[in-house]
Amino acid sequence: MHVLFINRFFYPDQSATAQMLTDLTEGLVAQGFAVTVVTGRVGYLGGDQSLPSADSYKGVRIQRVWSSRFGRGSSCGRLIDYLTFYVASAWTAARANGVSVVVAMSDPPMLSVLAVLVGCFKRWKVVCWLQDVFPEIAVQAGVLPDGAVARLLKRLARWSLLRSDRVIVVGRCMERYLLGFGVSRQRLALIPNWADGEMLMPVVAQDNWFRAKHKLDGRIVVMYSGNLGVVHEAQSLLPMIRHLRAVPEVCFLFVGEGQGKVRLEECVDQEGLGNVMFMSYQAREQLRYSLSAGDIHLVTLRNNMEGLSVSSKIYGIMAVGRPVMFIGPEGSEVAQLIRETGCGEVFVSGDGERIAVAIVALARDRERRESMGSSGRRYFETHLDKCIAIEKFKVVLQG
Repeated sequence: MHVLFINRFFYPDQSATAQMLTDLTEGLVAQGFAVTVVTGRVGYLGGDQSLPSADSYKGVRIQRVWSSRFGRGSSCGRLIDYLTFYVASAWTAARANGVSVVVAMSDPPMLSVLAVLVGCFKRWKVVCWLQDVFPEIAVQAGVLPDGAVARLLKRLARWSLLRSDRVIVVGRCMERYLLGFGVSRQRLALIPNWADGEMLMPVVAQDNWFRAKHKLDGRIVVMYSGNLGVVHEAQSLLPMIRHLRAVPEVCFLFVGEGQGKVRLEECVDQEGLGNVMFMSYQAREQLRYSLSAGDIHLVTLRNNMEGLSVSSKIYGIMAVGRPVMFIGPEGSEVAQLIRETGCGEVFVSGDGERIAVAIVALARDRERRESMGSSGRRYFETHLDKCIAIEKFKVVLQG
């Protein structure tokens, strides 16, 4: 079976969707699938990657298409980047032969529409792999006004999802949302995102060079690792940091990028809060050490994003056996997962002081932290490891 994937990012890019798509395609090739990926030449953090347009990686055929490179600086520039990628990837996909299934991810948004059109033209089966529900997520984030354009995009998105042969969702909250959206249960497949359980293993503090390098030894590190963007709850973070600045054994470490991180860094600098550190994304090979350096991890989601997005960073945290403090809607996939596994605690947005008190209590209870982390790792090994997800994709594609 020949499967063609379309997504703006792929290996060697370090974005979350690129890493997951790389994992999946490697696994499918190992299972005997023929795989082609149509992707872009621009990296997630900007800039041309200077990679060949035709390439291969571990048996995966790669077609990198040209698109404009205005980046994230302006909405108009981003829209042009999207449109040029749509046109280039549609042209490249339409020229492919011998494909059985086309799988579209959701970066850029509305790729499902492109996949359905190409699928109809080429008579391929169409699978939409949803990471986010667009345009609803953009409307809720305030990026797209809830007007005529949003209504048109909603109709197009709904049409494409109803015309897809399968829609893969990454959380139970998203599954509920799409059922209400009109997508039949027979067309839906629930496959959570994952982490690589062989690459991400717990590392004890005394063996962790990352803690030593950044002078974290002897402190309880509360870590936020990954993108802190428009879908993530950030309002509770600053009150929590302020409340804990008088607790010397606790420090905060934010690793990643995003609009929320930029604003938080500015506030921390203005207020002279000395209990916070900021770093850029870490290389994938270093993730087991950077994630294990966190004694307690934060995961956040805005209340109005329930069912529209799932904070997949929790899977890496569970893989390294660390407890999770989740701030967000109680009906979300992450909240449900934490309650089922006992790998952390769930808090409502805006309750920074209560969260700070809970962090201090957990920071001073090593046995409880280890118990939560071990519970998360056990569940991860049986439900959320990479090999499990690849097998689920194999079943969906062959079906």
